[in-house]
Amino acid sequence: MFLNDWLTRRNLYTPERVAVVDDADGCRYRYCDLQRRAIRLAHLLCTTCEIRPGDRVACLSTNRIEYIDLYFACGKLGAVLVPLNVRLPAAGIIELLEDCQAKVLVYEAEFAEAADAAQRASVVSQGLRIDGQGSSTETLTEWLAEADATVPPFDVFPAQESDIAMILYTSGTTGRAKGAMIPFRQIHWNALNTIIGLQLSEKDTAFLNMPLYHTGGWHVLFTPLMLLGGRVVLQKRFDPQRCNSLLGPEAITILFGVPTTMRMMWEADNFSAADFSSVRFAIFGGESCPLELIEAYDNRGVAMRQGYGLTEAGPNCFSLPAGDAIRKQGSIGFPNFHVGVRLVTADGRQAEVGEVGELWMKGPHLFAGYWNNHAETDKALKQGWLATGDLMTRDAEGYYRVVGRKKDMYVSGGENVYPAQVERILQMHPAVALAAVIGVPDERWGETGCAFISFHQDQTTSASELDTWCKEHLATFQCPTQFVVIREMPIGASGKIDKRMLARQIQKH
Repeated sequence: MFLNDWLTRRNLYTPERVAVVDDADGCRYRYCDLQRRAIRLAHLLCTTCEIRPGDRVACLSTNRIEYIDLYFACGKLGAVLVPLNVRLPAAGIIELLEDCQAKVLVYEAEFAEAADAAQRASVVSQGLRIDGQGSSTETLTEWLAEADATVPPFDVFPAQESDIAMILYTSGTTGRAKGAMIPFRQIHWNALNTIIGLQLSEKDTAFLNMPLYHTGGWHVLFTPLMLLGGRVVLQKRFDPQRCNSLLGPEAITILFGVPTTMRMMWEADNFSAADFSSVRFAIFGGESCPLELIEAYDNRGVAMRQGYGLTEAGPNCFSLPAGDAIRKQGSIGFPNFHVGVRLVTADGRQAEVGEVGELWMKGPHLFAGYWNNHAETDKALKQGWLATGDLMTRDAEGYYRVVGRKKDMYVSGGENVYPAQVERILQMHPAVALAAVIGVPDERWGETGCAFISFHQDQTTSASELDTWCKEHLATFQCPTQFVVIREMPIGASGKIDKRMLARQIQKH
């Protein structure tokens, strides 16, 4: 029962402890407040919307307290929460709603146009508006703010560990987005892996500013801290300057982001004045972090710990010990406590030390498959193992390193080239801020690399110098044959560089 209802236990153990600080208005919500609001919202969904166990409840919203209320309310009901990417156009939202067959769409006022289009298209029958002035019906904000209203009695649905808690849609790099079914089991074991791997405690506090349509928003630190009785500072969207200013006042103990957001905090004009005294370390994932960025935080007394995860296995599968942040720069460290791993070569062998292999994972933290997509599920899950599609190496000390995505690898003159290895070298150049490498057709070699480069402010260099730099650090077949300077890298929903958009730029020319 308590796999899907942590709040009832938190309300018993630590009711008066602050769980969420809402940066939008300064409100501080205790665990007893979250419990009351979740029960009240669950009652509304059950009686007004007739939500039952297994029904899908979609949400189209930025980060806000009502989104958190919805997560806990769906857990009490045994309903399936479906976060929707707010960056999608109305047609994309309709496609996802049609796929998951949501019974109700909960939406923020700024996305009312897309919500209305979805209801007109008959892909969802009911809409619940979170906020907004002049609404003809009571909004969730008003409903949940009635502090003196009687909280109706509510019997929590006794979920099994295999029951689905969420459907998180992947970015759909190979076509239509795939809905990863996240069972309560995954959330529970991901939280335990995180608590052990990062040595979290109830005293820890972190920002919650990654988008809640992404696994990182929910499960890197939010759900582990809610299990422990910790605290999060909720922000509508990531704001680097605001984060820097709140580090000391809110006693942030752990920073989380991707290299892009960590760089934005570093480049903000108040970074040098920020109070990092309470920060134990910073964790990041998604991409390798440039050494200069690691050193910038190290100079403020903050170790940068790289991790690794994915929607299908939870975001906290590997972690680099803080003491190795510089010595093992670029490594994702070791698998977390309850994570089984193997590296599988193209011919099905276990990869040797230093040999590239695809990461397979096994354990209770895996997803339950893709919603209504047996073909893709069978590709991903093989005899209980998840084939991640990520290519890695393991060194003699047991440290793992990502060398690229299986689908990103290209073959040049018969040699496999892994873009992540080339990007790491390019980002070591003092003038280069970001680099992204993709394979492009070549008449002689089959494919060669095209490197997109963003420079540091007020710095630049020539293509010939970058070519010389690569040849000093890489094998000839690994060296890009084209260098394209780009002012601003396109960033996807997860904070990673959007290589599909870069590939389209090449195709246009």
